[in-house]
Amino acid sequence: MNPVDAVDANVEQMVKFSVFGLISLGTKHGVFSLLAHGPTVQELIDNLDLPNRHLLLKFIDTLRALHMVEDKNGRLQLNGFSYTFHVPDEKYDLLVPDWVPIFEEINRMVDYAFITPVHPHVLMDFDKDADFWDMRMSTRFSRLYREAMAQVAGLRPGMQVLEVGCGSYAPVQFGEMIGYNGFYLGVDYSPALLEIARARVEDRNLPVEFKEMDAKLIRPVNEYNVAFISFVLEYISDYQKVLTATMETLKPKGRMVVLEPFRDSFQHVQALEFFEGLNKDFVSFPSAEEVKNAILSEGFDVEISRPSRSMLVFRKM
Repeated sequence: MNPVDAVDANVEQMVKFSVFGLISLGTKHGVFSLLAHGPTVQELIDNLDLPNRHLLLKFIDTLRALHMVEDKNGRLQLNGFSYTFHVPDEKYDLLVPDWVPIFEEINRMVDYAFITPVHPHVLMDFDKDADFWDMRMSTRFSRLYREAMAQVAGLRPGMQVLEVGCGSYAPVQFGEMIGYNGFYLGVDYSPALLEIARARVEDRNLPVEFKEMDAKLIRPVNEYNVAFISFVLEYISDYQKVLTATMETLKPKGRMVVLEPFRDSFQHVQALEFFEGLNKDFVSFPSAEEVKNAILSEGFDVEISRPSRSMLVFRKM
């Protein structure tokens, strides 16, 4: 299995699951039944027994973004949305199953979030719910996308690596790849996730260090061969500062690998955004074009490659 191809195949499948998750929620909670009568937004909200109106408005906005619903003369109209779930035969071999239970759990969390965003069954906070995030970061899919990032970065033993938003599992995986002659610095603002990561690293005595800080506060001090940023920009409104600071830490010929479900690469990605938005820090998925422009606008001399729909590689010249 080529991990680079597998990442795209699984991200695409996650988006499809999310679309069906939205349809399931809309049916279960009676949203589509009311939409069939062309209500105003206020009428829809008033006739649904869902206390978290902020989340309900986000749900309606997501239906609009997916063109399931449109506004006509101040009223919401169903738009005859149709969706075909098709996976080419050759892609089934690329799918890994262990992210599916995670997504099913997040789907269940939405029911509780419709009651209140702080419901104890909504487990999406990086610190309070670090154990749940550690489960996500430890899945085979998560290990697979790190393999893909290492592959496109040309990661090898003895390299110096910076990871922005390292979480709880990546430090061990990348630490083992670079070996005892390398060096890895993981930056994360979640003390709970870093505590889990430290425990894993100490058990293996790897050349790994951590820094608890907001990604926007990164300052170039050391130089690195490789920098990784995966599923992080979606939580940062002004991510240009993060990209700039990270590029400045690279040695000449160093590579920065960015992995995201880029919104200009995956159709209907707004469905996935709705579910990930249960985390209060979530902003939105960036587009690949925006990320490229953020780097080029800073005047970096870089070579940009696109090994897959979900990855960008910037090589500092």
